[in-house]
Amino acid sequence: MRLIDTRKLAATGLAGLLLLAAARSASAQGWIEPIERWPGQFHVERVRSDVSVTIDAERRVAYIEVEEVFRNRSRMMMEGDYLYPIPPEAVFTNFSLFMGEQELRGEVLPAEEARRIYEEIVRRKKDPALIELVGHGVLRARVFPVDPGDTRRVILRYTQVLGKDGDLLRLRYPRIVGILPGSERRESSPRDPQAQAQHPFTLTIRVSGAHLFATPYSPTHVIEVRERGRDEMEIVHRGEAAARDFELFLPLREALVGASLVAHSPGGEPGYFMLLISPPAAGEETQIPRDVTLVLDVSGSMSGEKIQQARDALDQILAGLRPEDRFRLITFNSVVRSFRDEFAAADRAILREARDYLAGVRAEGSTNVMDALREALDPDAEEGRLSLIVFLTDGKPTVGETAPERIAEAAQQLRDDERIFAFGVGYDVNTYLLDRMAEGGRGTVTYVRPGDDVEEAVSSLTRKIGFPALADLRIVQAPAQLEDYYPNPLPDLFYGEELVLFGRYRGDGSGELVLEGRRAGQAQRFTYRVELPRRESDNEFIPRLWAARKAGALTAQVRLHGPDPELIEEIRQLGLRYGIITEYTSYLVEEPQLAMRAPEAAMDHARALAAAPAEQVGAVAFKRAEQSSRLREVTVMAEAEQIVAAATGRGDLAASGANVRRVGRRLFMLEDGTWTDLCFDPSLQVIEVAPFSDAYFELVQRLPALRPYLAMGEQVLIAGEGVALKLSPEGVTTWKTSELQTVLRGFEGSL
Repeated sequence: MRLIDTRKLAATGLAGLLLLAAARSASAQGWIEPIERWPGQFHVERVRSDVSVTIDAERRVAYIEVEEVFRNRSRMMMEGDYLYPIPPEAVFTNFSLFMGEQELRGEVLPAEEARRIYEEIVRRKKDPALIELVGHGVLRARVFPVDPGDTRRVILRYTQVLGKDGDLLRLRYPRIVGILPGSERRESSPRDPQAQAQHPFTLTIRVSGAHLFATPYSPTHVIEVRERGRDEMEIVHRGEAAARDFELFLPLREALVGASLVAHSPGGEPGYFMLLISPPAAGEETQIPRDVTLVLDVSGSMSGEKIQQARDALDQILAGLRPEDRFRLITFNSVVRSFRDEFAAADRAILREARDYLAGVRAEGSTNVMDALREALDPDAEEGRLSLIVFLTDGKPTVGETAPERIAEAAQQLRDDERIFAFGVGYDVNTYLLDRMAEGGRGTVTYVRPGDDVEEAVSSLTRKIGFPALADLRIVQAPAQLEDYYPNPLPDLFYGEELVLFGRYRGDGSGELVLEGRRAGQAQRFTYRVELPRRESDNEFIPRLWAARKAGALTAQVRLHGPDPELIEEIRQLGLRYGIITEYTSYLVEEPQLAMRAPEAAMDHARALAAAPAEQVGAVAFKRAEQSSRLREVTVMAEAEQIVAAATGRGDLAASGANVRRVGRRLFMLEDGTWTDLCFDPSLQVIEVAPFSDAYFELVQRLPALRPYLAMGEQVLIAGEGVALKLSPEGVTTWKTSELQTVLRGFEGSL
């Protein structure tokens, strides 16, 4: 008899469906209960995954090699079957399983036959871990008995043509088929701590013909991009394996500014879009001259290592100035001093004097923010030049005007066209003031934690603002109505930096997207062909990234302008619908009932968070401001989750051990044995379906987007538009036409 460990049927390699564990036994013949009942007794662990991808840009072909290593952690000899669904655009090359030096070959199964076999097993075992299949074929290899403590190595090779979305080439490396119970969900069980262990995952992509592309972008994973040799680049992701597919976009270059748009549109609601805007490599003829004003706090609290780091950081910016640029250098404590009264030319002799001036400043005295801002904003921005202010402080105002709201208002009145980039160092900064400065100044604010390197934080800005390409950027025309996009207004575009915009759209169609901006005082206009589809089930990462950015922007509004019931409820609903943790939903872990039944608790929480402007100092205010600031700029889902985990002091919600789970774009709470969608309204009509019945499988076939939700278990309640679907043993086993149509209408546009 073979005993299948259904905990291991998910996401262990190329496309996520891999049968790992089987055991020999002298027990009675036939299927028996899954070994979840004996946690830890049977366990085959994946200990390493290394993926190597070589992309031939000219031919748009990717060659992929997947190497994975598994170890038998049980006390028994084990046997298993490996199944890999492959992407529809992939051509299978080679699949090898190694026992020492002996190589075993795989066997290809037609997808329809694999689906039939799997559904038969699902019906008999009532385990939805077997329902999710992808691709046109499934690769199969049998692992011969593995001794306790022994390892096996698997190598899979295949070739695929890269997809093209507008002016983007796209690579997807599937990690999972879906969120499957009996796999990562049961692995998260505290009864089986060994199963929670992550394993190293490395993905290396080498691209030839690198000149064809602008900056590569991944919305799902943090990547490093390096140049290798002539016309080659290397893209690397390292970390622990994450339960999400890897997506990479390679934007094709355009003459001056390139724009590429991809969309997700479930239907029944406005669609979602991601717009990538990128310039080519900088050229002398395209650079905008800059006026850079550096403002440095030299009060007593900046003494020691901080002042030295700050000097080094500003020296970096000075070193990056070009002959056509001009600069000012202002230091302030109780009084304000300037290196020179007017803008100075960025020639070698004057820059040497400026560095000597910086080296001579000492940290002493109090903090006169108001007069420093007046001095920085006094000269009018000059037409044809980009005016940038870098403001670095580690404290709250203590001399002169100390009310942060009045300082921010005065700065707003003084500012004409300057861009303000603020740095708050340590917990003593007033976050309200810095956020207001950046908000009004069309710049950003960066918060540097105590002990972190100030120079490192400023260096990222130095790289970004080094080569301005286009100022006052705006969208003036699109084939559908674009709305609710972030960042808004659009920031300036710099060479070497890609602007990533997330938003919604109403309507659909193909047509022209028109961007306008100014370069060196001259108006510029760029036109691109884009498509905004009526329905598009791909690109599911876009809604959550859009929601994370919007939550960051709205949370900043609450902190700056006070709590508003409608605003707080909007943030709360973003958290519940899109499965993101905000300041008003993070308490779900301890008190999940509050999120479902007591919206007023979120309002009380908002009042506590939105302290008076002068009181927005200290570690708590710092962390809140840091979270919303970073979420407003987030472009990678992994980064959003890391930001939230750091700000709330919690890790991933699904692995927290709480009775709250994130599935797809939603949050669910375990209530009376049923996983209940936190968007569920008791006034909705509820239609019940028996799990693993004919009705269940027909629904999965008609609405594939329901699969990860249904896979949570045998009792699930999911909210749709005007109707809710409940998995229950008492539910229908075959559909009435009217009931099925009600469910289809209610869920086609709501997942």
